[in-house]
Amino acid sequence: MADTPKPDAPVEEKGPSKRALEKARKKAEAAAKKAALKAETALRPKPTTPATTSTTAPANVFAEGWLKRVYEEKPVTNVRTRFPPEPNGFLHIGHAKAIAVNFGFAKHHNGVCFLRYDDTNPAKEEEIYFKSILDIVKWLGFEPFQITYSSDHFDKLYELAEELIKRDKAYVCHCSSKSNQILVV
Repeated sequence: MADTPKPDAPVEEKGPSKRALEKARKKAEAAAKKAALKAETALRPKPTTPATTSTTAPANVFAEGWLKRVYEEKPVTNVRTRFPPEPNGFLHIGHAKAIAVNFGFAKHHNGVCFLRYDDTNPAKEEEIYFKSILDIVKWLGFEPFQITYSSDHFDKLYELAEELIKRDKAYVCHCSSKSNQILVV
């Protein structure tokens, strides 16, 4: 019976395991990071509420900056702009920017903006795209002064090309059997 411990012998106490120590260390580090972030946040300036904001108007890209300088170079009394999308697909965010600039510039200067569909590729155009474009323009808060189509001018452009050829100011290029091109010289 030498293997049995004596009842009056002191029991050896074990400390925390390595895993428990590592867990406690990580918890302490996380708490320190959280406290540091809280202290940093406390030093940041507080956002003002609408009641305490100044009465200055928000920035207007047409009243300051590059677009203002463009207008000041050649100011006109009747501003006329146009937004010329191709109706062969749905609009994307770049179109929204162009709509805002073209319609917004005209509106800022008490002018008008035309919606001119660049319908030069009938094989890819569908009625749904024409309607969608107008819907987006209106959804962004604008109303076209007039809706026009590039194809409305094809006959006149053809007549002008013929006139240039008659005056020897242009010719029809026969370089490719796939397409004839009118070149102005």
